[in-house]
Amino acid sequence: MKKRHFDWEYVFEYIWQHCDKDGIWNGDAPTLAAEFDVPEDEARDLLSELSDRRLIEQLYLGKYAIVKWRERGERC
Repeated sequence: MKKRHFDWEYVFEYIWQHCDKDGIWNGDAPTLAAEFDVPEDEARDLLSELSDRRLIEQLYLGKYAIVKWRERGERC
């Protein structure tokens, strides 16, 4: 059974909540798979979808940046 819903919105929220002050998330498909209790292939596909939506960008293996990062309290 999944811990939470596993769609792009929930995963993006998770990444946002777990990134550093510069919008960098140190995680990967295995990290998401473990957190949401889903197969790694599904997690990898969802990271790809977030990249396609231009919400995140993979910097290198295990490190992603939130595109158009704003500080948590900053208005759009």
